[in-house]
Amino acid sequence: MNYPVLLLFFILMGGSATQRCFAQAKNKITSLTETEFRTIGKIPPILKEASGLYIDKDGFLWSHNDDRLPVLYCFDTLGNVIKAIHLNHNNIGWEAITTDSLGNIYIGAIGNNKNDRKYLTIIKIKPLHTISEKITQGELIRFSYANQTDFPPTPDKKNYDSDALIFNQGFLYIFTKNRTNPNTGFTRIYQVSPEPGTHKAMLVDSIFTGKGSLTESWITDAALSPDKKMLALLGHDKIWLITNFKNHLFSKGNIEILQLPHFTHKAGIAFRDNTLLYVVDEKEFDILGGNIYRLDIKPRPEKK
Repeated sequence: MNYPVLLLFFILMGGSATQRCFAQAKNKITSLTETEFRTIGKIPPILKEASGLYIDKDGFLWSHNDDRLPVLYCFDTLGNVIKAIHLNHNNIGWEAITTDSLGNIYIGAIGNNKNDRKYLTIIKIKPLHTISEKITQGELIRFSYANQTDFPPTPDKKNYDSDALIFNQGFLYIFTKNRTNPNTGFTRIYQVSPEPGTHKAMLVDSIFTGKGSLTESWITDAALSPDKKMLALLGHDKIWLITNFKNHLFSKGNIEILQLPHFTHKAGIAFRDNTLLYVVDEKEFDILGGNIYRLDIKPRPEKK
């Protein structure tokens, strides 16, 4: 999904409004330099609209386009495509990719800009290293939001779009992309079964991300560290790092905001290990974004 006018506006305006907005949340804010959040490569040109990110055990990156061919692309940090897996499913609103403890892959077809989709889909496929066929058939997890009754809802209730998906303790968790007007400032967290079939996504938590401009507080992807102790929520110019949470109550943990050195359409984040994050952004205007970024995370102290 593209919004170049808004993107250009925030590039020109800088991040001061963001910092004012998040001061209200009383979370620790750490500003990163381009040396700390550094560019290490380019995404492949075929992944111009890269949305979501997964890193396999060999360190290769996987992503897909948003609303293009139904293909998962494997690539290295130099932007070389290593492998492509075609899925026998339409690519409508593919926004996120995650994995479970068994290596199964979940592709979140959860984009819902207008908040008018009654059913959304998560595609479940077997571990990527076991796939040898040219076209792969996945299993479908269809769901609706248990608390949504209008399609679309009134502007003040438009909080059913999403770009972010993780797996944790036997369930999938969806983080919404808040489109409310006026902005309520919260990303909602919904829990849904990872089993194929039709389910209800249940609201289990929410996190305050700011009541400024929507694009400054949107969650565009999410990742959970391998040891399950750190959750990273990605935005266009920041990362929310959450630690010391229990089960799915992420809002009860410690939240630190990492202010990134630039505003771009960042759309994918993944842990390489417990202290190393990779981020990708979409290519905009053929001049902005299209990069792979690396961020080393120091361990955060645990609650005593």
